[in-house]
Amino acid sequence: MKKLMKVAAVAVVMIFAVQSLSAQSVSAMKSRLSVGANKVAVIEQSDVASSVRSVEARPKRTKVTGYTILILSDNSHTARENANEAKKTFEENFPDTEVKMYYESPSFYVSAGHYLTKEEAIIEMMRFRSVFPKAIAQSREMDITDFINRPEEAE
Repeated sequence: MKKLMKVAAVAVVMIFAVQSLSAQSVSAMKSRLSVGANKVAVIEQSDVASSVRSVEARPKRTKVTGYTILILSDNSHTARENANEAKKTFEENFPDTEVKMYYESPSFYVSAGHYLTKEEAIIEMMRFRSVFPKAIAQSREMDITDFINRPEEAE
């Protein structure tokens, strides 16, 4: 008998819970809002509007000062070969980090990663030094897009 009473009580509670949840559905909310009894008036302050326009008129920032890890800097007669080899070695040992090889007269450079803080760069630099003991953290101006994780890279 007690068990039957518990089941009945739970059933009654469930019915009331379902009823109250249906009152909170999206369609119920839409129907209440569509009645139109309440009106909303938006008044835009002129100084706020001009402030927003001035911020929107500013040139968009596309560069940021960040850090990269310099793996190799070489200006010898075998610099290109050394840079290619360093890049290949890096890609084999650290496949999760982007590495770039570039030339700025008179040297070839190999750098890895994009970091917003020096602390972040130093942590990674210490990891890279297991293979490249002369790696150093280097401050550079970088495109903001370098810090955006692209879906195809995350896979």
